[in-house]
Amino acid sequence: MARTGCQRSIPLDPQVFSIQKLGGCVICKVCPQRNGKLRAMKACHVAEHCATKLHKDSFILSLRTQEKKNRSLLARSLSPPLTPAAHSRLTYDLSPPEDPERPTTPSPPSVTSAEDDDNDHDHEQLPQLWDPSTQMFAIEEPDLYSELIAARNRGDTLFTCSLQPLADELGLDDDDMLDPPPNDNEFGLFLEDEEDHINNQRMDDSTYPWPSKVTFITDLLFGSTRLRFSEAQKKAVLSWAREMGAQNVPTLYALRKAQDHVRSCVGNPTCKVTASSGNIFYINAIGSAIAKDYSNPLTRFSMHDYPEDGRGNMSQVHHGSKMLHELPEELLVPSVRVNNNIYFRNELLQSTTGFFIPTRFFQGNISSRDAERASLQVLALGHPVVRTEAGFAVDPKRVILEVSSFQRTYIDLQTDVHLCGFTSTSQSFAAGMPNPLREKSNGRLVLTVPLIIFMDDVSGNVLKQWNKHHAVYMSNASMPREMLEKEFCVRFVSSSPHASPMELIKAVKESIAAAAEEGIVAYDCKHRDEVMLIPYGLFEAGDNPMQAEECSHGGLHCNYFCRTCKVGGTMSMKQSDEGYLKLFEIGELRRPEETIQQILEQIELSKLSGGTTKVQNAVSLTGTRDTTSASIVDRLLELGKHLRKREPGKPAINEREVRQTLEREYEEMLGGLSVEDHINPLLDMPGLNIHQDTPTEILHTILLGVVKYFWGQTIWILDKAHLVKTFQTRLDNINKDGLNSPTLGAEYICRYSGSLIGKHFKSLAQLMPFLIYDLVPSTVLNGWTVIGQLVVLLWHTRIDDIEEYLTHLTCTIDDFLNISVQCAPSIILTKSKFHFLLHIPAYIRRFGPPILFSTERFESFNSVFRLSCVHSNRQAPSRDSCNAFAYNDILKHVATGGFWMESKSKRWMHAAPGVLNYIANHPEQQHLLGVPTVHENHPGTVFQASSVIAVNGDKVTIGKYAILRGNELSIGKIVEIIVSESNTRLATHVVEIIVSESNTRLATHVVVRPLHFLPDIHPQLRLPQLQLADEDRLLLPSDILSAVNVQHDCASSSCDEFVSVNTRQERTEMTKMKTSLIHKNTGRFVLNAHSLHNYALISQVIPHPLRMAMNLPYFPNSREVWLKAARAVRAKKAGNPAEGTGSAPPVFERTTRKSKQGGKGKKAQQVAAGPSLQPPIPPTPVHLTASHPPPIPAYAGPYHHAMQPPTGIPPTPVHLTASHPPPMLAYAGPYHHAMYPSPYVFPQGPFMYPLPSPANTHWHAGP
Repeated sequence: MARTGCQRSIPLDPQVFSIQKLGGCVICKVCPQRNGKLRAMKACHVAEHCATKLHKDSFILSLRTQEKKNRSLLARSLSPPLTPAAHSRLTYDLSPPEDPERPTTPSPPSVTSAEDDDNDHDHEQLPQLWDPSTQMFAIEEPDLYSELIAARNRGDTLFTCSLQPLADELGLDDDDMLDPPPNDNEFGLFLEDEEDHINNQRMDDSTYPWPSKVTFITDLLFGSTRLRFSEAQKKAVLSWAREMGAQNVPTLYALRKAQDHVRSCVGNPTCKVTASSGNIFYINAIGSAIAKDYSNPLTRFSMHDYPEDGRGNMSQVHHGSKMLHELPEELLVPSVRVNNNIYFRNELLQSTTGFFIPTRFFQGNISSRDAERASLQVLALGHPVVRTEAGFAVDPKRVILEVSSFQRTYIDLQTDVHLCGFTSTSQSFAAGMPNPLREKSNGRLVLTVPLIIFMDDVSGNVLKQWNKHHAVYMSNASMPREMLEKEFCVRFVSSSPHASPMELIKAVKESIAAAAEEGIVAYDCKHRDEVMLIPYGLFEAGDNPMQAEECSHGGLHCNYFCRTCKVGGTMSMKQSDEGYLKLFEIGELRRPEETIQQILEQIELSKLSGGTTKVQNAVSLTGTRDTTSASIVDRLLELGKHLRKREPGKPAINEREVRQTLEREYEEMLGGLSVEDHINPLLDMPGLNIHQDTPTEILHTILLGVVKYFWGQTIWILDKAHLVKTFQTRLDNINKDGLNSPTLGAEYICRYSGSLIGKHFKSLAQLMPFLIYDLVPSTVLNGWTVIGQLVVLLWHTRIDDIEEYLTHLTCTIDDFLNISVQCAPSIILTKSKFHFLLHIPAYIRRFGPPILFSTERFESFNSVFRLSCVHSNRQAPSRDSCNAFAYNDILKHVATGGFWMESKSKRWMHAAPGVLNYIANHPEQQHLLGVPTVHENHPGTVFQASSVIAVNGDKVTIGKYAILRGNELSIGKIVEIIVSESNTRLATHVVEIIVSESNTRLATHVVVRPLHFLPDIHPQLRLPQLQLADEDRLLLPSDILSAVNVQHDCASSSCDEFVSVNTRQERTEMTKMKTSLIHKNTGRFVLNAHSLHNYALISQVIPHPLRMAMNLPYFPNSREVWLKAARAVRAKKAGNPAEGTGSAPPVFERTTRKSKQGGKGKKAQQVAAGPSLQPPIPPTPVHLTASHPPPIPAYAGPYHHAMQPPTGIPPTPVHLTASHPPPMLAYAGPYHHAMYPSPYVFPQGPFMYPLPSPANTHWHAGP
């Protein structure tokens, strides 16, 4: 049934609304125009429109505008007051305006309707409709049903849905975050005064460059990288502040104006880039970030301007050989400041010892080897010059001078009329004078800045849905490691979900090149003068796939799989003895020039007939594959196939015409540029040898590589032997003090063993030998022991003797590779990361300790990047991220005292004291900005009467362990108290703390019980053994240096007693039970030398003979191990694994056979082959000095298996020798394993452990 029109009275205000003559539309006079037209609506929608926030704010603004223009006239004219029924109940909310896309410039008013009528008709109609007594309109409402039917017949869209598609991530996305509505200033309070304050702000204001303290604090809160706010949340916070009575709370419009003012003062570094492929993305100029580092006292005073000769000590990037010896001439630090004079390289100068031409500046100490105790000074390497009658004669031999001896610059010497020229043999030195940078810098100090560039793929979503972005970060390598690890010092450069990694890195290279070409003029807040900076790339950090792409390498699965050297070959060649042995060596190093030539050859091959096969063969033979030029190669191959394709009835195109067509297409793709502009931009980047400057990254290669592989195989062995519960119980009860590792949840690690991340593997690498000493075969235990040593060496933060360190590291890597190929001979063929370990020593010599080129700090910064992507409308993700990080860098720079050039006065300015004092007095704001903070605890401070602070800040709890101050810092009685008669140092067991009565809660003395080092290392774990003493000692708190991790020696103590204890959840004791291990009170302990925390003190406290015994190699002849593994690989390929090894199969090998259904194409079924026990390694004698006491007597007590209750069956004693025995329970006789059917018979001989009792274990003695 058709509906009919109806009459309805709606209260309207004629000063707010007008009626259109035709169509009956109601026009709102106060709301902002949309697309240049006034807003029109049906009469039935007037009430809904009046309830919107847009109309309410516009109505209030119109009233205030009229009051300001003519307050008296408005008071007389508004009688009765303007309070129509449509506005009788006004409520306010913080929702955004309806139309965020309305234009900012006004246009002639018009009405949004189907047809435009003259406004005079509306005025003629008003007297007929207006009832002054009731202030009501009588309007005939149109027939809505008829309009819907007509619209449907015309094909119009009846309804629209503004909901987000389900495929998109649902989050706090704000369409108006980066594109605020132009008329947003109409919806605030007192906006004109705020804008005037911003525009007329003086530099002597207390909160300069912000207009007020409230605005500054609000901007600081909303600008945090770790606490991102959406627009709705910002409005809610500001509304809450007003409701709580806060004064002068800024509006969002005023806050944006203040941000724009700050951004204009410091400068906006974001710029747009269009790649050759057409992809558009944005980048933050690298020069701007570097300038901020030098003009900010927080970063500048920690920098090292010159490379340093550490004389064997390495702890920073500037200690590496690249910065010290291998940089090209144009990237050496060109100048030095001495007594306010600037001296440049390759310029003649006069010193206290004569004339001199410096060629290189560096830091060093020529008086003492200990760089910690002696102050560093800037030195100059150069040529002495002698003045003769024929001119200046330059000595070709170079000497080192202290720059403090420089007296007169080259410019000063030019004014001396008595100076003559150079001799004929020295004219080459005169050609470069003066240094071109002297004129370019206009007398400023010129420094070079090394940069660490990181690129990775990261999701732009916080949720699990993958939203791939490629992001580029940067760090200033002039800062020390302690600063590089801070979030404050990681700079965002660029990101894009569309552009390829090489397009991003090309923009980064061009940004660095532009900054180096022009020179970055910044304010050096350290010397209070301007300085010119020249940046260059030091190395490229990233994971292995990304580094392979940066090197134009095919990746980890190529025949020649290494991006650094040319090791590899076909599978048959690598399985031969010669090819297999070469995998354990570093091959010929790759060179960028050769890589460029190989890329050009592949492009030429793509033009030939059969180009696809030829290009594939070229990639297979060289390992070179360039993703930048891949589009050119693919296009030429595709076009060549199409042109050479033979079709029935059409003549074939001859090869000459095909080549001509391909050449024309090739020239079009080049676009007028050279072919070098279309290949990897890093191959010819100044100062960068990309094959040697992509160092092996320890997070992905060690923790997520070899450690993860060993963990997966170990948990597989434990699962097949049903020993995971035993492992979990031991992990749950192990001592974690002194590790500084909170990621050891036993239940989580065992339940989600296949989903662990780097921090879990780092923690497990420090403890695994203590957990699996009798649960896995000997080779697996040896592998975990060597992994513990390897992880400690690679996470060194300081290297005291680089030669000794690299020798120890190389031996440890060799041991690990030998054990790995024993466990799985084919591992070196299938896992490229095992070969990458061989390159780590060279990278350490080149760049310093491995932790410097680790990507952990950059991977952590990925979470900050993801937060910046959440509150975005996804329309311009690259621009949004660059803008967000650019302003965040500006905010951090200004708030922490950084300088910037003020555009009007042309002076270097910094923030007012009100800004700087607020940051200094509010550590919570420092944390939100990522500002590095230092938390100091006074040594001896007591917490809850149960723990004391050590000298290094560790908290040592009663009943735990610490390292004491040794004889190096004490004399006399101190030595007699803490040093035993055998001249061993001490680790201590804290048993009691005596607290003073003062309010400071400082301990006056600490009672300790020493632990003495035993003369031999542990027979299975190869770690120092400790024996708990009977007497107690009274020490001062200052004698406690640090906490240390000490484990109970469960292996020799036979700790096999388990009890059930209540679990705790939510700080409540539950009735649910779990198994706990009880340690026997034998006083036997093992020092955990695999602990990363305090590794330097742990190394110092271990006696030298024990350190030597710990570092003995496992295999005296590695070649025999490799050849045996190569035979095993070939035997397995031939289908007879036992033939290659001559014994049981390797423990990590899992046999495969086809399923019973068989047939071609059927998937092979994995059948788990039980772990095989390897024959024990013959003990290597350890020669001890006469000062050590004799070895401990052989243990003759009963042996109890960890899974069975103890019994009284006496064991058969086995004689001990002063050696480190095999890491398995060794005995003579057949060995039966629950999963291995045939026993393995051990050779007869004096082994070092009591025989297990056959009555209570699965271990059976031989007949």
